[in-house]
Amino acid sequence: MGMESNIWIKRTAISLAVTSALFSHTLIAKQQKEQLETVVVTGQKSSALNIEIDQDALDNMQAKDLDDVFSKEAEVAVGGGTSISQKIYVRGLEDTMLNVTIDGATQAGNMFHHQGRISIEPELLKQVEVQAGAGDATAGPGALGGAIKFISKDPEDLLHADEKFGALLKGGYYTNANAYKTSLSLYGNMSETWSAMGTIIQTAGDSYTDGFGDEQQYTDFDQQNALIKLVGNFSNNQRLSVSYDSRIDDGERLTRAHWVPSVKNLPIDQEANRKTGTVKYSIDPTNNQWLAFDSSIYYTDNSITQDGSYGIYEGVVESYGLNIENSSLVNEHKFIYGVDYRNDKAGLHNHSDTSVKTETDEGDVYGIYLQANIFLTDAWALSVGSRYDVYSLTDTIDQEFDSSGFSPNASLIFTPLDTLKLQLGYAQAMRGVQTKETFVLDYYQNDANRKEETAENIEFAVDYQLFDVGLSAKVYHSTIDDVVSTMNNATPSGSRSVIGNVGELVTQGFSLAAAYNWQDLQTSLAYNSNTSELNGSPLNDDTWGLGTSMGDNYVADVNYQATSSIEFGWTGKFVTRLTDVVEGYGEKPGYAVHDIYGNWLPLENDDLKVTLSINNLFDKGYRNHASYGDYGDVAQGTTEPGRDFRVNLAWAL
Repeated sequence: MGMESNIWIKRTAISLAVTSALFSHTLIAKQQKEQLETVVVTGQKSSALNIEIDQDALDNMQAKDLDDVFSKEAEVAVGGGTSISQKIYVRGLEDTMLNVTIDGATQAGNMFHHQGRISIEPELLKQVEVQAGAGDATAGPGALGGAIKFISKDPEDLLHADEKFGALLKGGYYTNANAYKTSLSLYGNMSETWSAMGTIIQTAGDSYTDGFGDEQQYTDFDQQNALIKLVGNFSNNQRLSVSYDSRIDDGERLTRAHWVPSVKNLPIDQEANRKTGTVKYSIDPTNNQWLAFDSSIYYTDNSITQDGSYGIYEGVVESYGLNIENSSLVNEHKFIYGVDYRNDKAGLHNHSDTSVKTETDEGDVYGIYLQANIFLTDAWALSVGSRYDVYSLTDTIDQEFDSSGFSPNASLIFTPLDTLKLQLGYAQAMRGVQTKETFVLDYYQNDANRKEETAENIEFAVDYQLFDVGLSAKVYHSTIDDVVSTMNNATPSGSRSVIGNVGELVTQGFSLAAAYNWQDLQTSLAYNSNTSELNGSPLNDDTWGLGTSMGDNYVADVNYQATSSIEFGWTGKFVTRLTDVVEGYGEKPGYAVHDIYGNWLPLENDDLKVTLSINNLFDKGYRNHASYGDYGDVAQGTTEPGRDFRVNLAWAL
């Protein structure tokens, strides 16, 4: 048997491997939708292909940062310690490899590889959706590793059915770091068609103490957040919404925020600021199967200003874009088609010396896409589609890069029983040249031969529901060819200051999940084992912009509704020791962390809600596998917070 046959057999076996990601959220015919319904696991909907974190789950965990938001997800990890430095990893890939949106506004670019690029206040969120791996055509351009969608609250989410106006006052206190959070939301119906809301949030705290009893210096924070949203609902199921979201983080930060202090990591004054504006319009007439129109335009300004030894520098990424989409039903088959566009501009400004040139990368991406979700029989469904994207970019030294290509996908679902669903999918994704991160614009250059990246994702998944027990499993394999990083990641002699194509990034693994719901008791257990390798070697903490390697991850969750007004629960996260590491990097120790929480409604309704929780119950000292490791006195990542008692009061007026 020849080598090509062996490779084909290997890929076929692996093809009990990856995506079906593509369509679980879009197959809609109601009679068949009940057959495809996903299993609800402890406050969140988990399908073979995507993750949904809902409002109840966010409230229970009293989420104050991204780590809290994703704390119950086995396939998602957040490292970095403090919120300003946190990075999201999905199946080991950094969020720079994913499409991330806030209310449909793409969060493009990268600010600084020593800290996180995604900033959002969990208090404002209604829902979070995660699609792991390259998926369907609606995921947007360049979704090599998948997509994350953050969705903020609407006035309707806060108003009770009989209310015209309302107010929600919240206050929270966190013992570790002596931190507090206060928020005020005002919301109401201004007329029969218009409603509005406004939320302001202030949160601040001192440096936290880790589980070893050591203070992690310069992790203190002072943040202001605001959300304003205006919504109009008109005849023919028309909806118009206008929203503005602002987040400011100000304080004294370490130059490399995800490391501890050292002679090469000194504190500086820093302010991070993100502003996002979105306008959305949709129409979905009741008796028109051809028209379900959805459109949005958006603008995001993300900036970091540092006052350090080199002067006052400001890194800025400005993005604006639009998405126009329509859905049509033909004999219960759904066709989704649309166009999108985005412009990104990354700049580095020296405010101390105006004679220094402002460095700028600027690029555009135009896309057109079609996704068809077709019911072949009562038991078989097919999702197939593609998008075509055109990229162009001019970098700091006036090099021009142009690329274009298709990103096809196909996925097959088999539902032989109402309780059993099998999914097999395949997807490709293409990403052209992107803007460089802002704080290296003045000395990192693009390789003149840099070309587009292409991802290939295969996934197989099974969901089974037996009475109150839900079981699921999935296997996946993803390959990203010509992946982009610094050229020293291509060869040891490659330049660290040149960005180009460095080889093949392979991610593969499997996940298992079980859930048992009995009356007022909900339990779940999830497991993920994942490996990520660049050119055959495990990713390490210095392959920035790509990802990192982590041990196997177990997440257990128990929730019990003791009475109509009292609810409590426990979450345990267990990470095994990572032994498969590249030469020169140490193993990562395993750890186990336990969180507990309880909710009390003293008025027997939800007008007043008291939430108590203890994070890291046993004060475990550990470093998250998604955080930078310990590589000596200069390069040493932060450890995680120790025990944290949290209390939160929410009073609806």
